[in-house]
Amino acid sequence: MGDKHSDDIVSSSASQEFILPADCTNDDKELQWAFRKLDATLLAVIILSNVLNSMDRSNLGLSKVAGLEEDTGMSGSDFNIVVSAMYPTYLLFMLPSNLVLRKVGARFWLSFITVIWGIINMSMAFAKSKTDFIICRLFLGAAESGATPGVLMLITLWYPRKMVTSRISTFYSSFAIGAVIGGPIASGIMKITNPHFKSWQWIFFIEGLTTIGYGFVMFFLLADYPEKSWLLNTREKALLKRRMEEDQVEGGHRAVNKKRLWRHVRDPLVYAQALIPFCGNFGTSTIMTFSAIIVNQLGYSASASLAMQAAPGICGFIGILLSRYYPKWCGCHYYGGSLFIAACIITASTILLATVNNSARIFALCLLSFGSFGTGGIGPGWLMSNVGGPTRAAFSGAISVILGGLGGLCASYIYRNQDAPRYMFGHGMNLFAGIFIIVVSTIAYVIILSRNKQKETCTINVSHLSKDEQIDLENDHPDFRYMA
Repeated sequence: MGDKHSDDIVSSSASQEFILPADCTNDDKELQWAFRKLDATLLAVIILSNVLNSMDRSNLGLSKVAGLEEDTGMSGSDFNIVVSAMYPTYLLFMLPSNLVLRKVGARFWLSFITVIWGIINMSMAFAKSKTDFIICRLFLGAAESGATPGVLMLITLWYPRKMVTSRISTFYSSFAIGAVIGGPIASGIMKITNPHFKSWQWIFFIEGLTTIGYGFVMFFLLADYPEKSWLLNTREKALLKRRMEEDQVEGGHRAVNKKRLWRHVRDPLVYAQALIPFCGNFGTSTIMTFSAIIVNQLGYSASASLAMQAAPGICGFIGILLSRYYPKWCGCHYYGGSLFIAACIITASTILLATVNNSARIFALCLLSFGSFGTGGIGPGWLMSNVGGPTRAAFSGAISVILGGLGGLCASYIYRNQDAPRYMFGHGMNLFAGIFIIVVSTIAYVIILSRNKQKETCTINVSHLSKDEQIDLENDHPDFRYMA
């Protein structure tokens, strides 16, 4: 169960990586190789999909620098309204989309919605007004709503709990990769000359078309469950199934328990941990949507601003990759993870508020990116590491991305045209978000310590329950331990 790992191939520390002992068995080695295969196929496929997702989301801000606002007659807060238009449908369809994924399978559903959002993104190349963009963004939000929560749930069904944070951190690094390559690619696309198409239209069209093509490729590469994998052999599938059963993970075959779902809905720990990506999304949205605009307001040209977005993106990529090691280095997600990234966000926001020096502000954007993207690994990783079954996994994955989406919605309005070039309100909101991460992380940490202590001191006998009834206890099983 949650506290029995003496013979596991995974280190009993929160290292998230395989550490094979000297006397490891052949089963250990075969299982290690099986997880390596999953990393090279399942994880790689969903990462590349999310890179395209990240680029499709950020291309609106890049297109503004390329002249979208002037060509479509937008003014005042029109652009902020267009940016935020996707979030109502994004939030509304998120949980239903996650439930549909469990019905029809990840292979079909994730491939399908990738093709759909690619079509919508390509259609924005033909938008002529603010209204056209709002309509497209509403449909885009509905299409993208199931992608991230679906992937979070998928990771918990394929990997043991001690490996979840590292894999989620790696997955979320794809957002930073999109920010790194999105600006330079858009800068290159801007050089296309055509009398019938503006440069910003080419950005939407080419990136949308690429996403459509990759959606079809995903259908042939993904599998719904480990035993359906086209890459694992029969023995590897059996070993993986046994390892997941030891970890109280049922591989996704059990239906969502409605009674148990209601218990998770009322659990304050879920919301405390899910509020970490909510706060972090203020900073990630700043980098993905507004960083090129902020740099442009510092006096740099449009093409230079797009290319320079790569610098904060690289720092974000480093931040989220390093976040997978914070639990190992510090022994828990709280001290070296949440508190450290909060300190980075607070420091960066303070610099942006305090100085008008261009070099200092670009450095601060890089530091803000480093910390904010780090929440993408620590927040969802910490939350999904404390999943004891499929019902908890479905709800936790959805609520994490719902609150993250709310953070993105709020961030859509914090960088306004009238605040240029200092953007004091936007930087102040990022400062507040960093402080709030400390508050909610502390609450989550206290709850986890309290519950683990209660499980140690007040043991419950479940021997009279059937195996299925014990599995349905999920996080309430007496052998389950929360990861701090």
